[in-house]
Amino acid sequence: MRTSSIVDGDAVEQLLLLAGALRSGLIDALAGGEARSVAEVAAAAGADRRATGIVLDALAATGVVERVTEGGVSYRLTPVGKAHLVDEGPRMERSRLLHQVNKVRGWLELPEVIRTGEPASKGKGPRDIATRSLAMGERDPDLLEEVVERCLAYGGTVRTMIDVGGAVGHLARRFSRRGIKATLLDQEAVIPLAREYLGADADAIDFITADYTRSLPAGPFDLVYFGNVYHIYSPETNARVTREAFSTVSPGGVIAIQDYILGRSAQAAMFAVNMLRSTVDGGVWTEEQHREWLRDAGFVEIEVVDLDSASTQLVLARRPRGL
Repeated sequence: MRTSSIVDGDAVEQLLLLAGALRSGLIDALAGGEARSVAEVAAAAGADRRATGIVLDALAATGVVERVTEGGVSYRLTPVGKAHLVDEGPRMERSRLLHQVNKVRGWLELPEVIRTGEPASKGKGPRDIATRSLAMGERDPDLLEEVVERCLAYGGTVRTMIDVGGAVGHLARRFSRRGIKATLLDQEAVIPLAREYLGADADAIDFITADYTRSLPAGPFDLVYFGNVYHIYSPETNARVTREAFSTVSPGGVIAIQDYILGRSAQAAMFAVNMLRSTVDGGVWTEEQHREWLRDAGFVEIEVVDLDSASTQLVLARRPRGL
C-alpha cells in the first residue's frame, strides 16, 4: 500500500473545485451570508440542480461551505469561505485561485512546449489578463509592506516613484499612502482595472498607458520599481530596459527590481518552467545577470536582498548623484 505521493492530488482537485464554483456563480449565490437551499443556489447561479447539490457537498467537505440541516437542508459560506472568496481583505484570494487554474491550462500543454520550444496557447485572452492583474492585487500585505520599507530604507528621501508594469496598483497605493507621489504604468487593458481596484486611492495616483519595453516616461522619478516583470522577457530586453531606466531615475535615485533570482530563490527553477510555457523568451535570471545589467547601465551601490515574506529577491541600485 502506497503511504505517500510526490504530488498532492487532493490539493489539485480542491483548486479546480473552487475555481469551478467561482466561475459557475455558486460562490456568489451564497455571498449574501444567508443559508440557501440547493434549488435556490442553482436558480441564482443559473446552474443544474443536481450538479449544484453535488458540488455544494464537496465544498462543505473542504470547509468553504457549511451544510445546515435545520428546517431542511441548506448551505451557507463559512467564515473561511467568505474571507478567502468574497470579502475584501488580506485573506482574499479569489482572483489568485482563478489565475492558478488559468496557469494549469497552459501547463497541460507542457509536452508540446517541450517538443517545440514555443509557449502554450492557453491563458492569453482578455479574461485571463484581467484575472492575472487582479490576482496581483491579492498579494500578501506583509510582502508589499516589506518591499516598501526596504525601498525607502535604501533610497532615503523618495518623493516620487513609478511602478512599471504595476498591474492594479496594489504597490503604488502603498507608496502613495506614505505621501509619495506615485505613478502606475501598465497596458491599456489593465489601467481601467487598476482605477476600479484602487477606488478613491486612484485620485492620488497618476496613470500611464504604455508598453515599457518600447519606451519609459522621461521622469525623473526618485524610485523606479519593476516588480515581477523581468521574468517575462529575455536578458537582452532586460538589459536594454535597464539602460533606458537610467535616465528615468533622478540623480541619486533608485531602481528596484523584485523577482525570482536563479541560485537564490528556492522557487526559481520551477518558475522558469512557468515562463517557458507562457512567454516567448522569458525566464528567471541569475544575480550576476542583474548586476551586469545594472553596472552596464551606469547604476552603482548594487544590493540583492532575500525577502523575509516571500521566496523572491529585491535588487536595489542607485544612479550616481552627479550623473
